Amino acid sequence: MTRLPMTAPSASLFDSDQAWLTTPQEALVAWLMAPDFVITKAGTQQPLRASSVVVYRAMGSKFVREVLLGGDGRPLKTWRDVEAEDIHTFLARNELKRGIRNRYVRLLERLFDHLMAKGIVPGNPARGLAIKEPSKSNQYNDKTQWLTEAQQEAVVAALPQPEGWKGARNRALVATVLGGGLKVSEVIKLTNGCVGPRQEDGSLYIDVYPAGAGRRHRTRVAVFAAAILMEWMTTRKQLTIPSELLFPAKLAGGVLHPATVYRQVAAVLAEARIDPTLIKRRGARTLRNTFAINELEEGKQPELVGEYLGHRAARSTRYYTALVRKPSPFREK
Repeated sequence: MTRLPMTAPSASLFDSDQAWLTTPQEALVAWLMAPDFVITKAGTQQPLRASSVVVYRAMGSKFVREVLLGGDGRPLKTWRDVEAEDIHTFLARNELKRGIRNRYVRLLERLFDHLMAKGIVPGNPARGLAIKEPSKSNQYNDKTQWLTEAQQEAVVAALPQPEGWKGARNRALVATVLGGGLKVSEVIKLTNGCVGPRQEDGSLYIDVYPAGAGRRHRTRVAVFAAAILMEWMTTRKQLTIPSELLFPAKLAGGVLHPATVYRQVAAVLAEARIDPTLIKRRGARTLRNTFAINELEEGKQPELVGEYLGHRAARSTRYYTALVRKPSPFREK
């Protein structure tokens, strides 16, 4: 295979329309080695570092060989013929990691911008093909934690005893989060009217009317949690609490502080002797994750589970479906 020279070819010779269309590899290398390839923040122009030229030359040449040229080196396409699907197929075929894939896309984006400026191509097929980093709230596969069946049994057994009104409230509070998959922001705003009647199987439904970015949805509360919740509602009625809030902060009413929910969940996990080296996240999110995994493992359709969780987008539920296919990494040692 003929090696291309590392000295910069003449820009006027290889940056012409004919050169880009008939000798794409030579034109690519000449472009990478141009003395004004980099524009600094100060506005000055300078060439790429030699090490960067080597990397980008290898990347660009691979694309030219696989997309523009045939096995015998004869052109199959020109830059004018390249479409987004060609780039996507090339990237998928090479099974590139996200960082390298995006580096390819950025290189091709800049290349096609250059060709557009010269009037060689009508558009930029590489635009928008980079993969964005997942948001922290959606990095489930790396950070999501949930309880195994044995750990859940231990948690239910460790729920606070209904001694005093706060004990009864906290018992039902934690059970409802685990059995209904509710967010902290949702559970502290629930009212008596949100709770539906018991179903034939012993479960019940709660209508959730979240504030802010959430959406109205309905979740199914598991049988064990429904029984505990109904016990609390009976106790609550006897106390004649004036507030309509299901889990008031005080007998006179008032919204629970989110930190109170966290403390109650953490206390139950500690009482249940859930290993903190395995389950490091000790708040309601772990219970919500557990609910989602349970529902999917029982065969519920992802669309229904997404409704229970109040997801706006199907991709949010798909993170959980991927986890269901894997063994839990949080089993007791």
